[in-house]
Amino acid sequence: MSSTPTLDEIAASGGVEPKPSADYLERLHVIDNVVRECIHVSKQYAGIKSPTSRHFYASVLFTSLVTKGVSLAIFCPLSPWAEKMIEHWDYGSLTGVVRSMLETRLNFFYLCVEACTDEEWDCRWNLFNLHDSIARRRLFEAQQEMTGAEVSDIASFSTQADEVRQRLNANNFFLALPEKQRNKFLKGRDAHLYPLEEIAERAGVGRGVFKYLHVLFSQHVHGLPMSFYRMGGDYPERGRGLPSEVEESYAALCLSFAATLLTGARDELHELFVGLSADPKPAGPTSSENDHPRSGLLQRLLEAVASRVR
Repeated sequence: MSSTPTLDEIAASGGVEPKPSADYLERLHVIDNVVRECIHVSKQYAGIKSPTSRHFYASVLFTSLVTKGVSLAIFCPLSPWAEKMIEHWDYGSLTGVVRSMLETRLNFFYLCVEACTDEEWDCRWNLFNLHDSIARRRLFEAQQEMTGAEVSDIASFSTQADEVRQRLNANNFFLALPEKQRNKFLKGRDAHLYPLEEIAERAGVGRGVFKYLHVLFSQHVHGLPMSFYRMGGDYPERGRGLPSEVEESYAALCLSFAATLLTGARDELHELFVGLSADPKPAGPTSSENDHPRSGLLQRLLEAVASRVR
């Protein structure tokens, strides 16, 4: 039986060729700069009393988005954000972070940016509240089943859910929805009034981009067959943490897409908080072809990656 390899042996085996392309290094440079700037922007608006609920949730969601961006910057190969024993190429794990960033970005737009009436905003917010109460109740019900010990919080979350339902049933926008939709929403399983692909289209992400990337990312998040069927055989380098054209292409796609999500939210945050800070303008780099949410770079990366999907 072979002995367990030492850390030095693992590190030595992890430093393998080929070296990353200039394209990947450019994407790495972009996400590095965008994350750093967004941290500055987040601090720029810290400590400001929120004049509306939109502002409050904008600060919460932008902070969440930037935190995930930092995690992505740490995880990606050759990142200046972390010293590592080996450079581990695992785009499948990056997709989980970026999918979470995508949905956080859509929530930011949906709850904080998109124009709607006060009645509709209250409806959107209370659907979030209902979903939160039901999700927490389900969590503690599962805990109770796992441990066999009674969890008192279950009753309180059920009460909260009933109170939110009462608020929804007093909301004129909600009452104007078809009865079938109202009954579905009152179950608390849907957090949004509209499908995410519609919100993505209105947020500037693009319906087609959302559908393609959400499908791709979800395969890896859920460990579905597409995430492991091309390992081994004709693809010996895939899924083993080794550098390869496929790993690099998908990793570059994750980094570029994450940069567009961050810069889109950053620009909207500036617009939302204008006049509420002594320095409402970006102090770091501004949007460029490298980081603008509507740049052609992301589209070119999508096309390049799609051409290599096998």
